[in-house]
This record gives sequence, structure tokens and C-alpha cells, in this order.
Amino acid sequence: MDDCRICLKCRGEKDIFELEAEKVNDSKNFLEIMFFCLDIVVSRDSKLGRKMCFDCYRKIIEFEQFKTLALRNNAYWHDIQLNENITNEVLLEDEIKCENNSDNDISNNNEIIVKNYDLFSSDDEFLSVIKQIKCENIFAETKENDPVENFVPKKKQKGKKTRVDEKRNEICEECGKTVANLKHHRRLHKSLDERKCYKCKQCDKKFASYSARYRHNKVKHLGIKSQCDICDKEVVNLRAHKLMTHNVGDMRYVCVPCGRRFISQSALDLHSTIHTKQFAHTCDICDKKFRSKIIMLAHKRQVHDKEKSHLCQFCSKGFFKKYHLQEHLRSHTKEKPYQCPECKKFFATTNSLKTHRFVHSDVKMFACNLCDMTFSKPGYVRSHMVSHTKEKRYSCKYCDARFGRSDHRKRHEFTAHERNYGLTQNK
Repeated sequence: MDDCRICLKCRGEKDIFELEAEKVNDSKNFLEIMFFCLDIVVSRDSKLGRKMCFDCYRKIIEFEQFKTLALRNNAYWHDIQLNENITNEVLLEDEIKCENNSDNDISNNNEIIVKNYDLFSSDDEFLSVIKQIKCENIFAETKENDPVENFVPKKKQKGKKTRVDEKRNEICEECGKTVANLKHHRRLHKSLDERKCYKCKQCDKKFASYSARYRHNKVKHLGIKSQCDICDKEVVNLRAHKLMTHNVGDMRYVCVPCGRRFISQSALDLHSTIHTKQFAHTCDICDKKFRSKIIMLAHKRQVHDKEKSHLCQFCSKGFFKKYHLQEHLRSHTKEKPYQCPECKKFFATTNSLKTHRFVHSDVKMFACNLCDMTFSKPGYVRSHMVSHTKEKRYSCKYCDARFGRSDHRKRHEFTAHERNYGLTQNK
């Protein structure tokens, strides 16, 4: 059985003993994390229940982070309570000692005064001497506690300067992290619209930080870009370009189901929606769901607003994106710059080359969700799904007949209408 051991709702995608933690904790492997969170021990000799789905794997990793954070913060408060109890006991002992010492001093002074009582001529003179002794004792105590009087200048240490920054001890109440600037860190817990308070001086766009506004002004208004010394391409962020294009293996965030690497955790989370199919952003016009808000807004501009600002200089055809125009221009110039390394065939676009290369692969990566059939191209899966859904989206332009595939409609139009029309014309 290949069902997920945790939820039993879907098919397990990975073997539990082959999974590794996403560098959540270097001292624990996934089996230890699973026992730490769920108290579940999986034997290596067992043949059943070895599979786990991607959703359960992600939930266990997130729960391990949450539980570790809770235990660490609980230990922090326990240490504070223990230190307060110790300091209270020390202060109580010091007070008792001070009281005993002060009583002894007063008693000793009183004994000396009482012994020498006969030396004073009157009671007023005797009381004035006692008052003077008390004032001298009070002055001596204040002088000992005065930090200005007891200040001893320390010698300057040569070498590296050590600075104790009290702000590093500030702890965020929402996430439990220790931060240097708590006021600046709290802004990260607000929504993106609330954080955008820095307006560009050239346009009406707002940003969440000074650095983001600086990068926007540098690229959009000043046109400053860096040139890559490997591929001679001008890019906005040279470090990110080298990491994502030339050094893909150095990226630390790895997707477990497909093995792809990403530059940040947010990019990995956005990619993970492909496997989970949980799209959070919905178009308010057609109710279609998307992975991110940026893709959803681009869909509204392209599909519903019919925005086409890039025009072809040969046929005046409009396009929404610039690279769509560049691909269209190759239909006029007959340029095919992309070559397949296996069969040496040329293609006009990178997408057509990528789709073509699936033909040379022996592994059929695209599977149907409703049956056991697999395909080498994603387009073949979409065409195959018609056999399950029985949907007929393509209608004949000559009659009311409808078809599930466009090639079936084209064949019908030729055989039923266009060929017969051509024969009658010849007669």
C-alpha cells in the first residue's frame, strides 16, 4: 500500500527513510523530528506504511519549528523566574546582615557614650553628641553608595572593541525571536499594504523600506544595471542572477517532491502550491484562482482589460508582454535561435524547445490524476483529460457540432464542409 502513513487521504510521494529535513535542525534527521513531534517510530523492517505525502511532511517540519520555539521560550521564562527567586533570597539575607551590623554599631556607640556619660555636664550636651554621631554615620553610608565618589576609571583595552548592545536582548512577543531593533521588527508582522509607507519621489509607487525604494529608483528611473561577467547580460541583482542562473546547486532551499532549488523560503513556498494545488488568490471577475497576487493582477490586465501595449512593427498586432512580441517577430524573420542538443533541431522559442525535449526523455513525468496513464508532455495530459470530463469546448464554425479536441474539430470542418465545398466549386 502506497497510502500516506499520516493522513491516509492521498498517495504517499516519498519514502520516509529517504526524506531529509530541510535544514530545520542540523542535529536531527527526519525520523528524529517525527518522533519528537508525533511520538511515532517507524521500523526499517516494515514494508507497509513507509510512504508520506508532501502536505504531511511540511506540517511536521512546521510543527517541529513551533514546538522547538515554545520549549525554548518556556525555558527562558523559567530561567527568569529562577533568577528572580535567587536575587530575592540574596537581598533578604543582605538586609538581615545590614540590620544586624547596624544594630551592633549603634549598640557599640551607645555603650561608648553611656560609659562616657559622666564626662558631659548636661543632658543637652549629651544629646547633641549623639545627634552628631548619627549624622556622621549617615554621611558615610551615602558616600559609600555614591557612584561618582567610588568611580575608578578603567584602562582602555587595546585591540578589538567589545560593545554590549542591550537592544539585542529584546524579544518579539508574536514570534519569539531575539532582535536588535524591536520597533523595526514589529513592522514585519503587519500586512504589506500597511508596511508600504515610503513613497517614490519620481512616481506614486510606495515601498516598505528605504532600500526597496532606492532599488526601484536606481532601476526604473536611473536605468542602472550590473553586467554579468559570465554571460554578459545586464541584470538588476547580479548576485541573485549568478545564483539562480549559473550556480543553481548552491541554493539551499530544496523542494522535496521535484528536487528543484530556490533562492529563498518565500520562493519555495510559492512553488509548493504547484504540488498542493492550493491557490489563495481568486479573480473577482471569472473566479479563477492563482498562486500569487501578481499573477492574478496580470491575468486581469491581459484577459479582462485586454491590455496590449506592445505592437508589432510589421503587422501592428498587439501583445501584453514584451517577450511575447519578441517571439512573434521571429514569425516574420523566420529566426530559430534555440537548438535541441539531442536531435539538433531548431526552435523559435524556449517553451517550444522545452516541450520538444520531453520527446527524448524515457521517463513519462506527467501522470493523469484519474487513471494510471502517464505522458511525456503536459499538453498530452490536457488532451487526455477530455476522455474523463467529456467536455466539448470546440464548436464547428459551419454547424452546431461540438468536439472535445481542436484537432477533431479541424478534421470535421475539412471532411464535412470544406472538402465538399471544394468539389462543388470544381464542378
